[in-house]
Amino acid sequence: MQSDAENLASPPPSGTGRGALVAALVTAAATVLVVRLGSGHTIEGRRFAGRPEFLVWTWALAATVAAAAATAFAVWPTFRRLARLTGRRAVSGAIAVWAAVGGLAMLGPAPLGAVGQAHLWLLRPRLAAATLVVGVFITPSFASLRLAQARLSVLGRETASSAGRVICELLWLRMVLQRSLITFAVVITGAVLAAGALRNALLADHAPAEDLPVIGILAYGGFFTLISAAAFVPAYLSWQDRVSTLRDQLHPVPDDGLPPRDWHQARADYDTLLNARSNAAAIFTAAFGVLAPLAGSLVTTLIPTS
Repeated sequence: MQSDAENLASPPPSGTGRGALVAALVTAAATVLVVRLGSGHTIEGRRFAGRPEFLVWTWALAATVAAAAATAFAVWPTFRRLARLTGRRAVSGAIAVWAAVGGLAMLGPAPLGAVGQAHLWLLRPRLAAATLVVGVFITPSFASLRLAQARLSVLGRETASSAGRVICELLWLRMVLQRSLITFAVVITGAVLAAGALRNALLADHAPAEDLPVIGILAYGGFFTLISAAAFVPAYLSWQDRVSTLRDQLHPVPDDGLPPRDWHQARADYDTLLNARSNAAAIFTAAFGVLAPLAGSLVTTLIPTS
């Protein structure tokens, strides 16, 4: 565990681009195969599978699963390092929280209402399988947000005597938070868009509009927006708090309350090193990661239905 902490000056590890690409292509092909397999089992299924909206949904779902697989491959090394630093109890807790989120999503409002089998044979089991696979693939991204917060609580007990190592780890954790949030948001937004594409395909196949309310998609996106905020915001606030605390330890305010110019410069250099001050890029990244699922659900309401 100590060796991991000592090597945090390097950027977060990630899987190779080639490996992520292979994982994405394999899972995308498997998703298309599962969706298309047996689509001609009934007359209704053949009609539904022949619609262009069905093709759009198929590729939207395949892209989502592929993105989730690539994300898992890329984030897994970072997750493993965090797991070693935080311990089994923290890892088990993070995974349990994500499983609870999945349970709440299943018990909450369904994004597609009561989707039956009239349009495609075994449609609901296919959707359930795809949802489970995506959920498993993005577990490292969500868990990394939780584990980063756990690690920050440990760093809060470090002293200024180990400031160099703590600063390196704070820089590393900042990159972990950004990477985990963006990968989580991209996959969840893809899932919301795929749900919207399926709704459009079902409506084109003359499904009753009252069975596919827009509010279901919006609630789905809003739910995961809240989950993104609940996972990222406390962790980022913990990071900022630890940065500020260490800065005050290294450069405390003089007893007379009249710090010299060098004191101001030292604190400014510290903030610059850690990118502690919010800037346009950081705000945009956080806003995108948190609000992307809700934005995706809003976009689906603009998809024209035939």
